[in-house]
Amino acid sequence: MFSARNEPRARTAPSGSIRRSFWGACAPFVALGWLAGCSSAELTGTFDDARVTDGTGAGAGAGVGTGNPGTGSGGTGSGNPGQNGGGGDGNQASDCVGDENIISKRLVRLSFNQVANSIATLIDQSLQTNLVETFELVDAQHRAFPPLQSPREGNSFTDQSWDTADRIAQAAGEFVSKNLDKVTGCGADPTDDCALEYLLKLAERGYRRALTADEKARLSTLYTTGLKGVGASTPEAIQYGVYAIFQAPQFLYRTEFGSPSGAALTQNELASMLSYFLTDNTPDDQLLAAAEQGALSDEATIAAHVERILKTEEAKVNIEGAMLSYFAYPNLEKQIIQDDAFDGDMRRSMYREAELFLSQTLWNGTVNDLLTSKKGYVDAKLAPVYGFEMFPPPGAKLVEGSFYEVTLPDNRTGLMTQAGFLANRSRPDHTSVVGRGLLIKAAFLCTETPPPDDAILGIIEKLGETMPDASEREMAELRAMSPACAECHHTFDPYGLALDRFDVIGRYREVDDHGRPIDPSVTLPDIIGGGEANNVVEVAQRLAESGAFAKCIGQNLINYALADVSAGAANVDSCAVKRVADKFAATDGTFSSLVKVVATSAVLSQRTQGDAQ
Repeated sequence: MFSARNEPRARTAPSGSIRRSFWGACAPFVALGWLAGCSSAELTGTFDDARVTDGTGAGAGAGVGTGNPGTGSGGTGSGNPGQNGGGGDGNQASDCVGDENIISKRLVRLSFNQVANSIATLIDQSLQTNLVETFELVDAQHRAFPPLQSPREGNSFTDQSWDTADRIAQAAGEFVSKNLDKVTGCGADPTDDCALEYLLKLAERGYRRALTADEKARLSTLYTTGLKGVGASTPEAIQYGVYAIFQAPQFLYRTEFGSPSGAALTQNELASMLSYFLTDNTPDDQLLAAAEQGALSDEATIAAHVERILKTEEAKVNIEGAMLSYFAYPNLEKQIIQDDAFDGDMRRSMYREAELFLSQTLWNGTVNDLLTSKKGYVDAKLAPVYGFEMFPPPGAKLVEGSFYEVTLPDNRTGLMTQAGFLANRSRPDHTSVVGRGLLIKAAFLCTETPPPDDAILGIIEKLGETMPDASEREMAELRAMSPACAECHHTFDPYGLALDRFDVIGRYREVDDHGRPIDPSVTLPDIIGGGEANNVVEVAQRLAESGAFAKCIGQNLINYALADVSAGAANVDSCAVKRVADKFAATDGTFSSLVKVVATSAVLSQRTQGDAQ
């Protein structure tokens, strides 16, 4: 399985990064003496004033980074629509004080997945597999959350990542040259007129907007004077024209500038934002047509396009993969557990169960069903883990291959008690109340826990030495009696204690490894209303009823759509998240409705003039 390589991030001046990107599209032709009049000043003028973040912000996914997100500034802004883009809904949360626009005008780099997906869509779908395999691109499930938060990505190009982008563009040009008849619609021996028309149309789709007069003239000059004019064959001219298009910053970046004086994104900018959020791919014809017609300034029209797109397989695969990444399921590949049952087949079964659960629950249930659903998906490997002595279990329904949909036992509920979810935060030889509690707090409540300093670590170590054979419950009680430890641990230990009835790979148990009875009852943190819960099923129910879980998922969908959160992450206390939560509370509670509320929110369509707060 693929694991992202660690690569340094660029920290150069933004304008330099853009100049290198823009000049890179011309450099191959200048070196060959083919392209006249392609000056650095001409090419960089469009983006000179753009602010480009360096992608060094904190990860927002449950398994991706532990840094503190930026705080969104507050206010009573109504999110009025601008002339060129969509606006907010105007609803004001009662406890929201501040502007919900938390991101400044910026350039956003396409991730390598988005580059490959876009090129395949614009040229030929068979090219996508070739690009993924050749350049070792991650699949949907292994992307960072948000997409530009991995060391390999970032919102600026490093020398290494630029080299990858350059080679991807070369591969695209070579593919077109070898498949002229199939790809261009101009036959195996294209005329110059047809070849140039193909390049102009490709550039327009690649840039996700109508070409300017200068861009048309430059591309025409490139073909007629820079390539054909010095003896290049028609296939060569097409090849290097395609190379230039996919190496240009108009393709590799999407802008979020809006109009010079307004806060709203332009129609085409909003179309790109929505499409890469929902499908990880370039906008389709319908979305582009709506942008060209100015229809995306109407919230109802945006919502209709979101509903349409969410029904596509492409959107479902993209968002399901994002949620698998968010809940850290790819970590199972590297998890070490000293249990003979935890072999390669078990890892794959756990992972497939999560895929089936999300694919069914996200599109056929409510957001809270992620916590409270009684549906599970087991094969012969997983059935014993869930306590099913017969396989297939009585009443089970075949879903695919060897997997059956089952009704979970009374002691299980939703994601929290899935075998893979539990195994992900186990230690090699025993369960971890702390690890599981932190996962629940981060993934379901979006609240960060700062790492303990040396003094706290020393206290914890001494507590362990005081009672080396203490049970998990006894250790939690010791931490609760230490003010230095209790300040943090009371916010997540209860979740871990409620889950301690499940062993390292998620089998239900009544006693721990030493035969001591396990008490799963807990006093809940105030964030979900406090009070007592007798077991994890009651904990999940309280999480759902509190509204904190839906609010957290809304926050993370916002950050996923923003792609790079270093410019100002949405957090649970920001107006952006509160307004989304308020509006979602008035819907049917489905995941699709939450995505639609996020997609039509002002935080996606509006940008501040200065730096994000």
